[in-house]
Amino acid sequence: MRKISIITEIKNGKVIRNKNLIKKAIESFEGKIILMELKVNRNKRSNNQNRYYWAVIIPIWQNIIETEWGEYYGKNEMNEFLKYNCNFVEKETDSGEVLRTVKSSTTNDTQEQERFHDSARKLAVEMFNTDIPLPNEQITIN
Repeated sequence: MRKISIITEIKNGKVIRNKNLIKKAIESFEGKIILMELKVNRNKRSNNQNRYYWAVIIPIWQNIIETEWGEYYGKNEMNEFLKYNCNFVEKETDSGEVLRTVKSSTTNDTQEQERFHDSARKLAVEMFNTDIPLPNEQITIN
């Protein structure tokens, strides 16, 4: 056995769920040097969210930029533009300057990814008065 993943819960510094399973897993590595990682169990962005982003949001934004600014942004350039403007963290330096740090959307959970999508849709309306349809929403082109 090379790797075991077990979901549990910690309360007041104690393991609440799957105690026996965790104990058995540890025992199965008897005599071995192991790496133990602990992290919060999160729902990573879904495949549907990812498909919606690349198939709907990105192409609409590419069209907006080409129409409004006369510039062509490839999919990856468009992704970087949207991450910079819609998926970032601001940090204040010791001097009081605020720096924007772009987040990779691959680390987003489902809620963070939806906030990213929502920000991209709102930015399209604010900057160019363009609506981006929600997932599973059909639009009529006049």
